[in-house]
Amino acid sequence: DVYKRQIPVVGEQLVQSYEEAVKAAQSLGFPVAIKVESPDLPHKTEAGVIRLNLKTADDVKAAYETVMANARKYKAQARINGVLVQPMAPVGTEIMVGAKIDPMFGPLIITGLGGILVELLKDTAVELAPITQREAKTMLGKLKGKAALEGFRGAQAVNQDQLADIMVRLSEFADDQKDLISEVDVNPLICSGDRIVAVDALIVKKA
Repeated sequence: DVYKRQIPVVGEQLVQSYEEAVKAAQSLGFPVAIKVESPDLPHKTEAGVIRLNLKTADDVKAAYETVMANARKYKAQARINGVLVQPMAPVGTEIMVGAKIDPMFGPLIITGLGGILVELLKDTAVELAPITQREAKTMLGKLKGKAALEGFRGAQAVNQDQLADIMVRLSEFADDQKDLISEVDVNPLICSGDRIVAVDALIVKKA
C-alpha cells in the first residue's frame, strides 16, 4: 500500500478465470495486457506469462489460456494468485528504477533504461539510498542512453524532475524498509512527457 501511494501505477484487476478476465478488460477498456500473478514467477517475460495489446474478448480468452498453460509448463508447482488485467500503457520511454539492500553498503538505488534493455545494455547508475532530487537527476545524466529521456528522434521528452521525484521516493522506501526487504524492482516505468506510470514491479522480502 505504501508502495502504491508513492509511485503512480497503472490500473489493474486480479481475476481467476477467463470469463472474469474478459469482464475486467471490458471494464478497464481495450486494449489490455494480462500477466500471471505468482510469487514463484518473478521473471514473467522469461516464463511466457505476459500477453500485450489484446484488443478483443476473444484475444483475452486465448491469451488467458496460453499464459496459464505457460506458467504450469515453466514451473508446475508455482503458486498462482490469479491473472492481472491492465489497460495498455501509452508508448513511451521505458525506465527501470530499483533498490537493493547490500550487506556492506546498505540500501542502494539503481536506475537505467527499462524493459529488457536494462539487462541487454548494462547501462545503469547506482547511488547510496536515500537520495536527493539533485542526486537523482545526476544519476539520470550518467546514463549512456540519456538521449532517450530528452526527446530522441522526435519522441516526447521525459519530465526528468518528475522521474527524479519517483526515484527519491523509492530510495526513501528502500531505506525505511531495509530490515524487511532485500530488493525492489520497478520495471518498466513508462515515461512520456509528464505522464509516468509503473506497469510492473517486484518486491523481494528478506529471507
